[in-house]
Amino acid sequence: MDSSWKTRFGIVIAVALGSLWFLTPTIYSFFVLEKADRNNVTKLEAVLPAWAPPARFRLSLGLDLQGGIHMIMRVDTKTALMKRTESRGLQMARYLENKKLPVDVVSDPDQLVVTLTPKDATQLEAVEKEVVDTFNDFSKENRTATSLVMKIRDTQVENFMNDAVDQAMLVIRKRIDKWGVAEVDVRRLGTDSIQISLPGQQNPEQAKELIGTTAQLEFRILEGDTAVFKDMFEKTPPDAATGVTLVTTNQDRDGSEPPLPYLKSTDREALLAYVKDKAPANQAILLHCTEAENAAKKCLSYSTYLVGKDVPLTGETLTGADAQQNPSDNQIQVNFQFDSTGAHDLEELTGKNAGKRMAVILDENVLMAPTIQEKIAGGNGRITLGRGGKGGLNDRLREAQMLALALKAGALPAPVTPGEIRQVGGSLGDELIKKGAYATLLGLLLVVIFMAVYYRKSGLIADVALVLNGMLILAGLAMFGATLTLPGIAGFVLTLGIAVDANVLINERVREELRNGKSPQVAVDQGYDRAFWTIFDAHVTTLLAGGILWIAGTGPVRGFATTLIIGIAASLFTSIVVTRVITTYFVHGKKAARVSV
Repeated sequence: MDSSWKTRFGIVIAVALGSLWFLTPTIYSFFVLEKADRNNVTKLEAVLPAWAPPARFRLSLGLDLQGGIHMIMRVDTKTALMKRTESRGLQMARYLENKKLPVDVVSDPDQLVVTLTPKDATQLEAVEKEVVDTFNDFSKENRTATSLVMKIRDTQVENFMNDAVDQAMLVIRKRIDKWGVAEVDVRRLGTDSIQISLPGQQNPEQAKELIGTTAQLEFRILEGDTAVFKDMFEKTPPDAATGVTLVTTNQDRDGSEPPLPYLKSTDREALLAYVKDKAPANQAILLHCTEAENAAKKCLSYSTYLVGKDVPLTGETLTGADAQQNPSDNQIQVNFQFDSTGAHDLEELTGKNAGKRMAVILDENVLMAPTIQEKIAGGNGRITLGRGGKGGLNDRLREAQMLALALKAGALPAPVTPGEIRQVGGSLGDELIKKGAYATLLGLLLVVIFMAVYYRKSGLIADVALVLNGMLILAGLAMFGATLTLPGIAGFVLTLGIAVDANVLINERVREELRNGKSPQVAVDQGYDRAFWTIFDAHVTTLLAGGILWIAGTGPVRGFATTLIIGIAASLFTSIVVTRVITTYFVHGKKAARVSV
């Protein structure tokens, strides 16, 4: 055997050990923890050995397997559009007032139109030019001798409705994260609905109250004396199990990190419990997500902010926010606008606190705390995130877009109401788990017996690859944070069948070469080589089908597609690489005179 065999053998061993390593949190979750604690990441982290991967890499069960709550939330996008029309009408009037072009404005929310009548009829031409050039989301619908009628553009209607649903999804995600629900699935359903799955939860009314309440956006000034955290930590050291630590050095990144020193922990509830009732008078301690898997997923680490207890400005008067990259200096920034009432409050707040940091807070979670550079007049301001930072420019732009969504979500214009709330019983979940597991094990056992009897030693080699294939599928699901559902179990069984089919094809090719009088070594080599493209084409076409299902599907369909995609990749590896490495050892390494197929 040449040196390439040793390299391939090393890869196979490394992949097998890596899959076992990634399955460690899953094994501990199902066989060490009690059933009631399976979704408790904190308890899982406590029992995991130090060498194991983080608890978030465990294989979780979907709603259909462990029970929980299934909800459909309806977003009233029509009401959002009507409020948008009224708001833009007032903005047009204020803008024209500043341009010395006073008008009377009448909004018709039902028709999504705004009628502007200049107090001086001779200024109608100037009013039209200013409004058309400035308010690009509206177009001229009609013009009479005395007034101008503007209507929201059809493209803007669709964009605004999409934004309303996106804002609602963002608020819901943040609320569920605050509640501490693990493995939540929040996804868009149609044009105006949101589907929410809460595995392991059994209180629909609590979920309805949590998700359906209006979000609260606040702006507060940061307190400067954060030494209280150091004193707190030294006087009352936290238990090691809470994971609360004191941070005294960091690189401040455009308001993304709290002032030093601050407290930090991966357990939100433990950190909140530790700082409870310990804030100085007229001050409050709030948390900030300092690390997340991505902008839309569960937070991994929390830090503390010290803010004033008073709320000088809220998001009720916020009219808009958007993210962009400034072409002049390439800085990423978030632009925001307030109505006349909010503009007055913002000007007063920033005028008194220039040079200080202002916390942007959504549902008592600090999104960020930029520095107030100067007094902001007119209600239009911006938050600059800088040119670079962690992850580069594209990540900063996505961060700005999420912040803009969060700002708009704080003044959510679209009511969100429950459309359907359904509870999946835990007993049903247990029954489905048992049936799915029994079906998988029975199918695997029958296939293993068939391969061993029909193909003898080559069949046993295929069985070894089949077991490794199953391990790789489960490890892949755990590694990517996927959720195993009942359709996912069906996908698991299907991919095992595809893996067996590939081994059958290889063995039949080897038999064919042996019948043609080839030596065992040549027969094995040519059998694998000639079966390769057939196996590869079949796997790629199935992979494409799985990709289409994953992109177009929702819920159970996507769960099936996820398992299928991971399984196809594992099957291709085990059938082409693993079985060939083992067979090569017995045929070439042992100088076999015959092949048992």
